[in-house]
Formats: sequence, structure tokens, C-alpha cells
Amino acid sequence: MLNIINQIFEIEKKSKDQDISIFERNFERIHHELEELGYTINNPIGKMYDSRDTSLEANLVGNSSKPIITKVLKPAIFQNDGSGTILLQKGIVIAE
Repeated sequence: MLNIINQIFEIEKKSKDQDISIFERNFERIHHELEELGYTINNPIGKMYDSRDTSLEANLVGNSSKPIITKVLKPAIFQNDGSGTILLQKGIVIAE
């Protein structure tokens, strides 16, 4: 399932880069179905990077005291298994 989620994430990211908004509704439906299955996909683009966030692995560019996440290579993926939420995949980001 992680491979499928990562592929959906890549397709969604490329469609936004190309400014193709006709798929937005389809992506919303896919995300809704994944949430129904207990998955949560965290895309932290544009947020301030916090080194205490154990769900992310970051490559820091520059020496900013408050780096902002400028690129997400892989999203953080969580799953609610009924007894709690577990981290299935760490997000891989670039922060500047």
C-alpha cells in the first residue's frame, strides 16, 4: 500500500507543478478512501521544519534558524490500526 500511496503523491505533485487542476476532485476522492482505510498522508510543504518531529527526515539547505520545508520527496504516512496511530513511513523533505 505504501508504494501505491507514494505513486499517488508523485502524480498529484506533478499535476500541481504543471497546474493541472482537473484531477483535484479525483485526488480528493482517493484521499477520502485512504482515510476510510485508516491512512493519513502528511505533506508538510510550506511549514516550518522542527527537528523534534520524528516523522520527518530533512536535508537542510543553508543555515536558517527557522527553515521552511520547500520540497517533499516522500510524505509521512500514518495508519490508525484500531489501537492507535503508527508511523508507516517517514517523510523525506528539503528545508531551507
